[in-house]
Amino acid sequence: MKFMRILFRSGSETGNGNSSSAEGPRGEVVVQQEVEETMGSAVRNGAAATSVTLELDALDCTVCWQPLHPPIFQCAVGHLICSPCLDKLPNTEKCHFCSRKGDYNRCYAMEKVLGSMQVPCSYAKYGCTLMTSYYQRQDHEATCPHGLCFCPTSSCSFSERSPAMLLDHFVTAHGCPSTKFRYGTHLYIDVVQGGIEKIHALSSEDEHLFLLNMAPEPSGCVVSVFCVRPDRDTDPKFRCFVSFSTWKNSCHTQSSEFQVPSTTLSDGIPRDSFMFNVPKFYLREDSKICVTIYKIS
Repeated sequence: MKFMRILFRSGSETGNGNSSSAEGPRGEVVVQQEVEETMGSAVRNGAAATSVTLELDALDCTVCWQPLHPPIFQCAVGHLICSPCLDKLPNTEKCHFCSRKGDYNRCYAMEKVLGSMQVPCSYAKYGCTLMTSYYQRQDHEATCPHGLCFCPTSSCSFSERSPAMLLDHFVTAHGCPSTKFRYGTHLYIDVVQGGIEKIHALSSEDEHLFLLNMAPEPSGCVVSVFCVRPDRDTDPKFRCFVSFSTWKNSCHTQSSEFQVPSTTLSDGIPRDSFMFNVPKFYLREDSKICVTIYKIS
């Protein structure tokens, strides 16, 4: 269970202290304020500070379990729901959680609490000083330049801000092949046949890191391409053209072009992106695919 510890301050105390933040035990996010002098000075100024620990679940929608954000609604008992989930309910005349009859009403009190509650970025210890509202934290971290990239190997806990350092880790720790390339040029890469999943690291001329993942399957080999970077939701964007040709059994040519998704690999290799399937029937020992990456913005 995750918690958030928050220091509430009165308005007259603003500007008298320095902010700090840290990751607490059991996934707690700790937000603290260090007063310049002592609590006595705060009392003399008519201000008080209170440290409060909240279960993070209390700030989530009870349907989608994502952070609540305005507009927020509640049933007569107080069960909260976000506006998008409320619009999807088949029956809004009773609570989705406790089934108590009655309409949902706007919960301005919770909106005010969430709007005034500032939390640190998860990457504060890596240099990010931005404080955001609780429900905007995930959006910020998706574009935070201080974020981390991770090794997708399940038994490896390596993480690093620098794509160059992550590339070095792939090569030295896991023996991944790597290729330096220029945008718009053709790369010919051996197709994996049988055995285990294989990662081929691609380093661009401007030091962006791409991973070409090849996973053998009964039907052949599935190929996917990702850009690995901490600020995964920001520009630039990339497109990839993949083709495969063979004259085994018969002449066969296939190709696909797709936008390259960006990822931090925090959840391992993404499995929900475009995959290029090379049929087993056409594979030979020396089969290769042609990969071309374009920078589009």
